[in-house]
Amino acid sequence: WLPTHANPPEEDPRPEPARAQSYVPWLVLVAIFATYVDIGTYWTYIELASLDAGASPTWVGQVLVASSLFSILGCLAALAISSRFGLGWPLRLTLVAQAAVVLVVASGIDDTRIAVSLLGFTFLWMFSDIYQLATLSRFDTSGTFAALVPGAQGLGQIAGPNAAASLLAAGFPYASVFVLCAAASLVAAAIYLALHA
Repeated sequence: WLPTHANPPEEDPRPEPARAQSYVPWLVLVAIFATYVDIGTYWTYIELASLDAGASPTWVGQVLVASSLFSILGCLAALAISSRFGLGWPLRLTLVAQAAVVLVVASGIDDTRIAVSLLGFTFLWMFSDIYQLATLSRFDTSGTFAALVPGAQGLGQIAGPNAAASLLAAGFPYASVFVLCAAASLVAAAIYLALHA
């Protein structure tokens, strides 16, 4: 009762997009890796750094719960913005803004800064994921590299927290962890600046 083959695709009347250089999808994967160095490190250490700074555990927990709502808002906002402005500039600005909200807690942690950083980071995280996947699909029309995205994300989530742990073990403060996060996000922004130039 299941067909043995998929139906042949219908002819697409749109012109075939120009093929990207073969290295371009790899650069996008490097940018995704860098973004997940930021994301993995931030989520590993934000609560620990907040508690180390003397923030209220109840407040941090409440903000973490509220941040899940901001992820939904981020998805909706990303859709609206990309429909109007495309992918290039919104993606680069998102990654720069993500670095900025991380640096909010690098310069000191209190209840207000935790809320601004966590809510802003969660909101922007959705933008970066959506825009990066869409960017990869533009440069890799075959979809081959899409299978490598979870690997790039996973490697970033391993490498970032481990690098941060090395910083902390060497005696650097939590602020250095968030500077690492911001730097990783800015590396990704620079890659997209070069790709969309």
